[in-house]
Amino acid sequence: MRHLSILAFFIVIHQIASAQPHGTIVGKVTDSNSLPMSGVSIHCGETRIATLTDERGNFTLKMPEGNYRLAFSYVGFKQNEVMVEVSANTSTQIGIRLVASPSQMEEVVISTVKMQTTTVTPTRVQVLDVPQAISVMGQRMIRQQAAFDLTTLTRNVAGLTFTGNYSGAGSTQFFNARGFDLNETQNYRWNGMMVMNWGNHYADNIEQVEFLKGPASILIGDAAPGGVMNFVTKKPLADFSANLNLKTGSWKLLRPSLDITGPILRDRSLRYRLNTSLEKKDSFRDHVSSTIAFAAPAIAWDISSKLTLNLEAVFNNSKATDDAGLVSPDGTAKGLRTLPPSLYLGEPRRQYLYNNNHYFATLTYELTPLWRIKAMAFNGKTTNRPFGIWFDQPNTEGDFVRRGYGFYRNSANRSFSAEISGMFFTGKARHNVSLGLEYQSSSSRHTNGGELDSLDMANIFSPPGSRSTSLEPAESPLLPYQMIIKRKGIHLHDQVSLPGGRVFVYGGLRLGSTSQGNRYLPKEVGGTEYEGLADDVTDKFMVIPRFGLIFKPADNYSIYSSFSKGFEVNSPDIFAKNYLEYSSPPATTSDQLELGVKTSFMENRFGMTMAVFLINKKKPYGYVYLDPENPNFDEYNVYYQGHHRSQGIEFEMDGRLFPFLTTNGGLAIISTRVVNDPGYPSGNRLPNAPKFSFNYWINYEHPAFLKGFSASTGVFYQGNSYPGIDNDPNLLMPNAYTWDAAVGYQQRQIGVQLNLMNITNQISYLNPWQFNLFDVKPPRQMVITLNYKFGK
Repeated sequence: MRHLSILAFFIVIHQIASAQPHGTIVGKVTDSNSLPMSGVSIHCGETRIATLTDERGNFTLKMPEGNYRLAFSYVGFKQNEVMVEVSANTSTQIGIRLVASPSQMEEVVISTVKMQTTTVTPTRVQVLDVPQAISVMGQRMIRQQAAFDLTTLTRNVAGLTFTGNYSGAGSTQFFNARGFDLNETQNYRWNGMMVMNWGNHYADNIEQVEFLKGPASILIGDAAPGGVMNFVTKKPLADFSANLNLKTGSWKLLRPSLDITGPILRDRSLRYRLNTSLEKKDSFRDHVSSTIAFAAPAIAWDISSKLTLNLEAVFNNSKATDDAGLVSPDGTAKGLRTLPPSLYLGEPRRQYLYNNNHYFATLTYELTPLWRIKAMAFNGKTTNRPFGIWFDQPNTEGDFVRRGYGFYRNSANRSFSAEISGMFFTGKARHNVSLGLEYQSSSSRHTNGGELDSLDMANIFSPPGSRSTSLEPAESPLLPYQMIIKRKGIHLHDQVSLPGGRVFVYGGLRLGSTSQGNRYLPKEVGGTEYEGLADDVTDKFMVIPRFGLIFKPADNYSIYSSFSKGFEVNSPDIFAKNYLEYSSPPATTSDQLELGVKTSFMENRFGMTMAVFLINKKKPYGYVYLDPENPNFDEYNVYYQGHHRSQGIEFEMDGRLFPFLTTNGGLAIISTRVVNDPGYPSGNRLPNAPKFSFNYWINYEHPAFLKGFSASTGVFYQGNSYPGIDNDPNLLMPNAYTWDAAVGYQQRQIGVQLNLMNITNQISYLNPWQFNLFDVKPPRQMVITLNYKFGK
């Protein structure tokens, strides 16, 4: 709270200096098709005041009376300048039209710290004015790094760590942020709507990936405090264009994709977009392969000049060889060095299946140029089928037991949200406000709990090959209960810009309830081991506040401080051996204090963020294996006690340093510790949280010299970490780094790019399960991208 007091001092000083009469400029920016343009940069040269248009092309500026020259700019469009007269206590309305300019298409308007708005914040303000750290990975990074999976993209976010897979490619991916693991039922979002983390989320219809750092319960309800990952989808465009893309390379990669968009009606009020791809590849791991088929159609309809409807669908189907990774001969991370990274100990016939069908609808109505109503609905169905092998610890001769498991899991997920947001003035203070409500319901059922069955014996030095004849798991019957989550909430946000636009005060409040647990089905429970059990659904009501202060010594520089709270509702863990002891578990709570600085340079083409944070998490979910020497994932006890802490500093930069040079970089120094915990010693580090991580990427593309040629290179480093809270020194994951590079050439509509990943062929490992079972990270690989564009 000391930091809040410091910023409060600046408020008092600034208020004394702000007494000049003000007026308001209200406007809208459209293109040559009269369609609104979102994200247009607006600069006032006389005052250095700047803003962006919202998704409907609207903007508002409150300025001292006088005459001003406003400049409007956007990638691929000619800059437009107009003179505007501002009178005291009056509102001046203007309309601006920007004209496309092919010569401007190579220009990159930059990135996240900077001046770009984002969908993970409730009020329509610039990222520079948000009192919380936000990272955005957009199309520039996707193209330069030839990314077609989430792990490639997320390594560009300071403080975010990929910790492993559930059972190889195509399965659940695990992440840790600011020292805390993200959970699978709330920390992942598509267009702000919750999706289950049961498969690889990255897909071709993703425009950008946003990561809001720290507790976000005020926005979405219960969630782990590390942060929220939001996938923003591509929207239909007014002019026809198509992009054919083919990726090929190491391990028989073959990945054609198509992105096509354009108008359906001549007046462009009805538009479409289709993203589709097919990915097939083998692996550096013996006998491992995967296939992913994807399609995402979208329709945008301007029903009137004020009412817009967007409809989107996502169809994703994948299958991948189950791959539990390696088991160390001597039970240590160092022992992995005696094994070839390609060694496969599983069964190639066993596959992880994943299928999801998601449907989105977004209705936006513009009440006035300053106010809008937005409603979103989501319906999703997801099925996954883990079917894999688990390894026991080998003996001194290398012999070990292989255990099999397999089950089907189905989920239905429905969400609805509505919000009204806008702007009003009280005197000379501007309020950016948002009032929203939401409802989310999800249910899932399993065919079994994934129990392990002894399969056979194998030897780690003599790979077993394919010898299992076990039957695939049946799709029915399902267990006679549903795992349910129901969330309801209402949230209010107000960010007040005090006179002069140098000091902002943010306040937010959420009232919400969550019901979570197991509901038994009377028609199915009879005659089973669950007969006689009552529903064990936990109901929690939470009041979540959040506060923030922002001081802007200059228009491109802000200092902020914020305090936020979070919570996680814990379901009864029916698979735990002491399930009855915690049939009604308490909620896990968290709070964060964050202090940061954001700045942008070079007309907002380059930006930096530095954030210092402290997170406390209390009553966390914890578990201990019944047999620590040879643990099985289905034999454990749970508890909900203790206090865990994470604190650190993060730095990120992104943008264009020169007309021919763009860069992206970040570092994180994070200290985590167990303050107290009934299962583990105080002072232990939290799992999957490296103390130091670093990333840097630089790209060369000269607009004249060697026009069309590009070259990039980057380094990604991750410090050591423990996979478990017990801090077993034998399992300490060592430091690891990769060095990547790329060269490309674009000639008009045709482009080619070569990406080399992990050039020095570093072999490193991940451990998502806290004991002797390790994922192997990919060695050196190559990706060649061929690209053909037509249309605008």
